[in-house]
Amino acid sequence: MSAADRQELAGLEEEWMSAMQSRDMDRLEALVADGFRFTAVHLNDEPMSREQWMDAARDGYMITSFAFERMEIDVFGDTAVIHSRFSQVASWEQNNLSNVFRLTDVWSRGTNGWQVVARHSSTLG
Repeated sequence: MSAADRQELAGLEEEWMSAMQSRDMDRLEALVADGFRFTAVHLNDEPMSREQWMDAARDGYMITSFAFERMEIDVFGDTAVIHSRFSQVASWEQNNLSNVFRLTDVWSRGTNGWQVVARHSSTLG
């Protein structure tokens, strides 16, 4: 596990949420791997597919502000697991999604560099 990998992944986490906030679909297409799954049982008891998540990013989920309050990054070869405390001011359609969350993100390094393959989100607030 190198410090360079951890630094790159911390930057990619920020970049991913910034792309979500600005609806930069080209960047999201590059960062979010085929087969990506998003699990947030406080929103839905079934995981969202990549297509469902990208549709939400494009059409309804609005992030006003966000912050990674804490982040721990573990790298296992070409796989990384990131545990973070994340806060956001956000909404989905007319629903307030502002809260503090515990996130677990899994990234995989392949021919296209690091891509996120899974996120699990739990509310803390």
